[in-house]
Amino acid sequence: MRAFVDTSALLALSHTRDQYHARARDAARRHRAGGGRFVSSTLVLGEFHSHLLYLRGPVAARDALVHLLADDINEWLDVSVDVVRDAQERWLTRFVDQRVSLTDAVSFELMSREGMSQAFAYDRHFEMAGFQLLP
Repeated sequence: MRAFVDTSALLALSHTRDQYHARARDAARRHRAGGGRFVSSTLVLGEFHSHLLYLRGPVAARDALVHLLADDINEWLDVSVDVVRDAQERWLTRFVDQRVSLTDAVSFELMSREGMSQAFAYDRHFEMAGFQLLP
């Protein structure tokens, strides 16, 4: 089972004081124990790194990046301009009245293209777009 990982889940896992930390840690353990893999995009990876850069500093941000890239359970998808265009046309246009980020729209597009239905996220926009959140 492949689940798409959002920045919100990565942040929850990385901050012990995050409101979703315990829940995220348990969900990640269950998913791994069940043989699951995590899929995300280089756009999510960049967004996560940026958050950590300002929250914890450059060393911690780099260390987290190195760890995520080295862990074989993670698959990182490249984001082309065509994917961004399709995400804008399909998702940002559909949710023009919502504060859906470009990163989220690209995530939805990649999930759709990859046939994925589950997201490891703490962002209601994934459910709004028709995806299930990892329990």
